[in-house]
Amino acid sequence: MRILGIDVGGTKLAAGIVDVATGAISERRVWPTEPARGPDAVLADLVRCATDLAPDRIGIGVCELVDLAGRTTSASTLDWRDRHLADAFAVPCTVESDVRAAALAEARFGAGRGRSSFLYVTISTGISHCLVIDGRPWAGARGNAIVTGNPPAELLASGRGLQEAAGHDSAQDVLRDPACGAIVQCAASELAGALAAVLDAVDPEAIVIGGGLGLERCYRSLWEPDLRARLFSRDTATLAIVEAELGANAGIVGAALAAL
Repeated sequence: MRILGIDVGGTKLAAGIVDVATGAISERRVWPTEPARGPDAVLADLVRCATDLAPDRIGIGVCELVDLAGRTTSASTLDWRDRHLADAFAVPCTVESDVRAAALAEARFGAGRGRSSFLYVTISTGISHCLVIDGRPWAGARGNAIVTGNPPAELLASGRGLQEAAGHDSAQDVLRDPACGAIVQCAASELAGALAAVLDAVDPEAIVIGGGLGLERCYRSLWEPDLRARLFSRDTATLAIVEAELGANAGIVGAALAAL
């Protein structure tokens, strides 16, 4: 069976045919999201990709809130709230939150293998998290158990937040600009506080960190010590914080797994 996984991010769209027994990806496609084109144009791209690759089933991970029926319920990047995305495709299609999809992939093939529980956190254009218990991502009663912080940490600490605060074109430019030190420190503190609140509440075995900004060592060197210092329990403060093993593949692989 040909299963197509599609990862819809704020910056790029990535897709490929996934061997769900091994996590291997073939016939990969990557292209810019360019959300300013509008949701219909982005959806048309996804439909063309599916037509070209001719899968038997499709899984789509979307960088929005997704309810238990597979409908997007937020519009931070793409406003698909008024449509059921699965209806646009000629074969069965499952729509899932991108962070839950990536967490599922890490549980099956990555850094979450063999762990009874872990908190998957993606720090990229946005920030979100997913608690995984016995290999199963927890969606919550409404599909909303992915929002990190209240208000969300991504308003300040995500790639988009850093860019907007500093007026730079990329988050990496912000991290490397000495003049932006105060902005980066403030963002790291916001992220540490938000994650500490989640960890104190759910007490997972480990954290698995993904996303381009999450894997930036200079950023992690700021928020990780602050996070550990804020945790209420000294036992929790020693938990493992590990990097996601699948990298950019996690979203594609996880979307395909969700299609099953």
